[in-house]
Amino acid sequence: AAMKRHGSHAGVQTEACGALRNLAVNEENRARIIVDLGGVEALVAAMKRHGSHAGVQTEACGALRNLAVNEENRARIIVDLGGVEALVAAMKRHG
Repeated sequence: AAMKRHGSHAGVQTEACGALRNLAVNEENRARIIVDLGGVEALVAAMKRHGSHAGVQTEACGALRNLAVNEENRARIIVDLGGVEALVAAMKRHG
């Protein structure tokens, strides 16, 4: 809810992406819940909206990485929702 409500605030987006990143580490049930509640969409939206903000990009990339680890279905969801494009754009802009 905070990511939607404060979509234009890079600081909120950075912290929220970081929280999702931490919640998804090595925890299957939490990662599934994040995906089910629209977490991938929120991460991709934050990356698109704050493309020039390194903090948002760093935390969102880490969150998507943690969500995709060892889980084919979640990785497919990330691909389908534009996650790969967002990751590549972040790498090009901040590489």
